[in-house]
Amino acid sequence: MKKILVSLMVIAVAVGLLAGATAADFSDIEVSQGNTFATGAMDLTVSDYTGTVYNGETVPAFWQVEDAWPCCDKSIFFDLHNEGQGFQVQPWAYLHLKNFECGWVVPKTVYKWINCVDGVCTVVPAPPKPGGGTWNEGDQGTGLPKPVNEPEYVAECGGIAGEDVDGHLVTVPGVGCCYGENCLLPQHIGVILIDVAGPYDTSLPYGPDNPKMSSDVPAADWEHLNITRYDDNGDGVIKLNELDCKQIELGQIPNCNKIWVHIALHLQDIDEDTIFPNGGFFDDTIPAEAKWDHWPTNAIQKDKVKFDMSFELLQVKVPAPTPTPP
Repeated sequence: MKKILVSLMVIAVAVGLLAGATAADFSDIEVSQGNTFATGAMDLTVSDYTGTVYNGETVPAFWQVEDAWPCCDKSIFFDLHNEGQGFQVQPWAYLHLKNFECGWVVPKTVYKWINCVDGVCTVVPAPPKPGGGTWNEGDQGTGLPKPVNEPEYVAECGGIAGEDVDGHLVTVPGVGCCYGENCLLPQHIGVILIDVAGPYDTSLPYGPDNPKMSSDVPAADWEHLNITRYDDNGDGVIKLNELDCKQIELGQIPNCNKIWVHIALHLQDIDEDTIFPNGGFFDDTIPAEAKWDHWPTNAIQKDKVKFDMSFELLQVKVPAPTPTPP
């Protein structure tokens, strides 16, 4: 028995030595040093229709309209380029119109004199003013010829706007002086369209799949955006003032891609019935009066509105505004 116990102890020691020997394998260790975790950045650039690229605060004014007339359209084209750094999501592009500021030029007053005999009215030289001096508004007395004021002045402050079908002079009250200072001009500038084309992969060579200028964009690529959601008064026409401080969704732009944007504005003629809904002063169905029916348009002569256009690239989509019910 004693010999058996000794043999078991010898076997146990041998197994222990064998186990220790297997734990002493070869090994190797490599250390990665200087690891960093840096954030990326959104990087949006803007270019005009000539392909000139702008970044930061160097973007110039794209709208430089000085000669708009009623019922004319003015357009601009620009592209938005996403030069971001490897985001897993496709950012959303927005256009934001803001900081509306209006300018107004005081209308001149031009006095002519009309003499009416038996319903026939003619322009005559101003008669001498009793006591000398020059005629001013409000000076005319009973029996004296009536002054005819400059159209912008009449539209803003009231006066003789024209003749009715029988040749009688028609006096209107005016739509209000300081029309531009009240910043009403944007209410008469319609947004005809906002079209978007793309996105285009800018890593490709210039051509149909990557147009460098807006004129190179194929006609079929332009998508007409539905902006009826911004129709605040539900009249079916989007006015420039209705886009004030609104984030207009243009679509998604993947990294290293761009989209082209086309915006057209329209200066509207102002029908007197839109300002005096209880009945205008002229009948626009009668040719003799129809030419006077839009006399309020004269109130916006020489008016101007300035505004900023903010081009935004956002990682998260902004909730769309609730459409105005018809």
